[in-house]
Amino acid sequence: MVLRPRMLRSVSVLALSSADLGELVEREARENEALRLRPRAHGGGGAAADGERARRPLESRPATEGGLRADLEEQLVMLEGSPADRAWVRLCVDSLDGRGYLSLGDEELLELGRREGLGADRSALARAIATLQRFEPRGIGGRDLVEALLLQLDLTDADYPPLCRLVEEFLDEIAARRLAGVASALAVEDAELERLLAVLRTLDPRPGAGLAGEPHARVIAPDLVAEPGEGGWNLRVEGSLLPTLEVAPEAARGAGEGERDPGERRWRAEARERARELVEAVRRREETLLRVARAALERQHAFLEHGAGHLVPLSMAKVAEDLGLAQSTVSRTVAGKHLQTPMGVVALRALFQAAGGSGGEATPGELASAVREVLEAEDPSRPLSDDEIARALAGRGLPLARRTVAAYRRRLGIPSSYRRRHGG
Repeated sequence: MVLRPRMLRSVSVLALSSADLGELVEREARENEALRLRPRAHGGGGAAADGERARRPLESRPATEGGLRADLEEQLVMLEGSPADRAWVRLCVDSLDGRGYLSLGDEELLELGRREGLGADRSALARAIATLQRFEPRGIGGRDLVEALLLQLDLTDADYPPLCRLVEEFLDEIAARRLAGVASALAVEDAELERLLAVLRTLDPRPGAGLAGEPHARVIAPDLVAEPGEGGWNLRVEGSLLPTLEVAPEAARGAGEGERDPGERRWRAEARERARELVEAVRRREETLLRVARAALERQHAFLEHGAGHLVPLSMAKVAEDLGLAQSTVSRTVAGKHLQTPMGVVALRALFQAAGGSGGEATPGELASAVREVLEAEDPSRPLSDDEIARALAGRGLPLARRTVAAYRRRLGIPSSYRRRHGG
């Protein structure tokens, strides 16, 4: 428990992009005198040269709409698949509302597809929605608030099952602060429920807030740079826009003669500890980012040489296994990060999008039918949970994640097991 605050700081810093990390560092330095920023030392031309190398490919790229829409465009251009599949994903991106929800119904989207000359291919639409929902930021493309929140949950987190139930079944009760009944239904103590609710508060109910009104273009700052070298490809963290962090020497020495007051000594000790935690978290972020990116690029050399059409299947689970990391750590590491290559800046997550999805060769329509068949055979007095549905499908040779099962169930218009049991 003593390590938990430090671990939480490390996890939160790991998930930040370079731009967000820079803002955090500057804010922390203003508020904590024990933290010192100094210009980063550079070789081979200095910071200006590094910054120039990072900007040059960006300046040669055509201008796009800025902000989140530019990020979505970056991820869209990295997609493999047929032109029709790409067109369906683009249609879905263009149909997002100002919250980042894909709130149009399937029939409305199919009608838009017909108008665009894409036909009315339900399977292609289902594939496009699933693809969009793997984009960053997590939660984008959810059909409603519930799905947007579920998409942000970490499948590998031990809290995933109770958090799913909170989102799927108890949002109204949570909003009305009827928490005693929620704790009873989940069979947890009040303190445990409060801890779970604290996790829920970290999710973004509007992952695409302001998407419809983004007025300006912006340059995407890369987190990593891959450059050809004499012995192959060199990979480095792009730190030209970030200062180097350190604990101020006078603070690191501890209490001085001027710190006779116990309250002041305690306050300064806490400031030193916060500074050390942030310095260590940033160091770990850089180390983990390099490890994960190197492991991915070892398998994606053809992509660096020839472009997105040469990506090979690669899963985060495989990289996590090779590095001895949790899959959730790899997911946080790549989330929102970008890689500078000679061909331009790409989303780091795109290196993993060529991997095959769950469900083998079954089409989305076949998977939806299988979910419906399992539910039609359930005992009405004991409705199946999404985990139980997933296990039943796995027995049929259709391995699906719980989140995927929940998405199919909602698209079929079938409520959660809790609401089915209580007639909701």
